[in-house]
Amino acid sequence: MIYKNVQLNTAGTASLECFVLDSQINTFYAKTRPAIIVCPGGAYEKVSHREGEPVAMRFLGMGYQVFVLHYPVLVVGPPSQPGRLPKTDPRALYPEPLYALMRAMAYVHAHASDWDINEERIYAMGFSAGGHVVGSLAEHWDDPALLERGSMRADETRPRGILLCYPMVTVNLVKDRIAAAEAVKGSSSAEERDKYGLTPKQAAELQLQAVFGSKIPGEEDYDALDLRKHIRSDMPRTFVWQTATDDLLRAYETSEFVTTLMKAGVPCEFHLFQCGQHGMALADKTTSATPGDVNPAASNWVALAQTWLDRDGSPINHAL
Repeated sequence: MIYKNVQLNTAGTASLECFVLDSQINTFYAKTRPAIIVCPGGAYEKVSHREGEPVAMRFLGMGYQVFVLHYPVLVVGPPSQPGRLPKTDPRALYPEPLYALMRAMAYVHAHASDWDINEERIYAMGFSAGGHVVGSLAEHWDDPALLERGSMRADETRPRGILLCYPMVTVNLVKDRIAAAEAVKGSSSAEERDKYGLTPKQAAELQLQAVFGSKIPGEEDYDALDLRKHIRSDMPRTFVWQTATDDLLRAYETSEFVTTLMKAGVPCEFHLFQCGQHGMALADKTTSATPGDVNPAASNWVALAQTWLDRDGSPINHAL
């Protein structure tokens, strides 16, 4: 296997981990393989590592060349002292994560012949906020300003298909955290801290900064990042999964996104599992941090995704 870590920008805020199988699977016989770029989640504040390398290894074992994108995120260091906000990088604001994914797509296309990649089958997979990055790519892969900025072509930034895992299809999480902070203002619970040591107000401020910077967003700002409102008929085929009891992102918003995709004629497969918490990654012991991360029903998403991907590669069912 070839392993390579590539910097995607001069600032050092975006990189691509490359996990590439040897093309020669037998003497004198080489195999061309499809590829997947994986975008972990982390609320645009950090990177969730269990949604990166472990996922890459699972799909590498299926015969895909896999790339894990470390796109720009807001938090770059611990707080200077307990109770303070962590160190942040204002250069990470949206659309920088989307631009990083476009650069990653172009990079994989440019090295397709070097690594025996089938250029017609390069996919993008995203978890949570990474799902928002991938969904944004599906809607804005031909954005003129971003293409010009990176000297890229639209045919090398459009994925063959996308896989969205409990995706953040809106940024209403920001609204939710602001409302929660307002609800505890002045109450005895106002100083309760989350697992990162932040008060509700600080957590809301951090989320607001991660998505909008110092700007106080209006409805038009929320709408601009709402994937449900920018669906187009020429989007790539889409695979989506989530749980109905997701405790962070709203499953009904994901369902609305899928319904709008179908109305637009975009080929789509959707799996809504009855229960399960947010952020389960592979949903088995491989990536579990708590007992709730192990969910035998939801862990089937991997096999379902494999079937969906295999169907796309079949000459008989190529259009399905």
